Amino acid sequence: MRRFKKLRLPAAILILAVGALAAYLLRGGFRRFDATPYPVPPAAFANWNDVLAHPRDISLTTLQTGVVHMDACLNLDPASSRQADCDHRPRDLAVLVHWIHHPKFGDFLIDTGFDDSFAKHPPYGNYTEAMSFFNWVNGVTNRQEPGEDLRAQIERLNVHLKAVFFTHLHPDHTGGVPALGPETKFVFGKAEAGFLARAAVANHFSANARFLTIDFSTAPKMAPLGACVDICGDGSFWAISAPGHTDDDMAFLINGAAPVLLTGDASHFAWAFKNGVAPRGWDKAGTARGYTSVEQLRAFARAYPSVKLIYGHEANADFHSPMM
Repeated sequence: MRRFKKLRLPAAILILAVGALAAYLLRGGFRRFDATPYPVPPAAFANWNDVLAHPRDISLTTLQTGVVHMDACLNLDPASSRQADCDHRPRDLAVLVHWIHHPKFGDFLIDTGFDDSFAKHPPYGNYTEAMSFFNWVNGVTNRQEPGEDLRAQIERLNVHLKAVFFTHLHPDHTGGVPALGPETKFVFGKAEAGFLARAAVANHFSANARFLTIDFSTAPKMAPLGACVDICGDGSFWAISAPGHTDDDMAFLINGAAPVLLTGDASHFAWAFKNGVAPRGWDKAGTARGYTSVEQLRAFARAYPSVKLIYGHEANADFHSPMM
């Protein structure tokens, strides 16, 4: 009993120290993201047959702002029986940004990729201490060539940005935010900015950043997908609810002359999509929701094979990049 009493003070000090360190590493999670609802217009169409029968004058350009070097299978459901078939060899995963140009409504980005800090301060750029530590523990590094960052590319392309839509709030999707002007509007799912998401990305946003959220709970469902929002109200640009990897993950459909479905991180790369393996979520319930989302996306791909698929982190020769 006497020995126990002697150990209580050191144990209490250790617990306090660990708690203080955890609070320091996760301090971004305590920040509030004050957001207003995104003004969703009425949808122009009620089903995908009609949407795809009426392509719009809208363009998509995909940019690569760097790579994440890691075992891609780490992002997948760890309990999946297909993990044994997944190639666990570390590879370069593209960090992508999608530029949408609408002749009436202007320019939008989907995600922001990396700013130039990843070339200046490799391998973790502007990641928080917590995310840098998490990456280090898991053997994840990041790489970027000079001139590959978001600012350099949007200046080169003369993009006049109206807003950024995020597939989800992870730092490899928000890292380019500091390169954007203070007038930029940031849009994500209403349930997306939970504590862990804020802890991971809050440092990328200024104190007066303007946030808007999409509420999929009131959006119409469009089979075989779930809830969908017609961003411009003309059938050209659709946000699609695809939760699982995070609480309010989004996919997007760009209904131009050659329609494209952006899966976001609802499916990181082609192998996972083709084999129906969901991404890892914050918890088991999130991973379970991820299976629903990936199956809906797979059903859409089967129903509409003419729609091109672009996965969350897999580039190909069609992509615009100064390094390709």
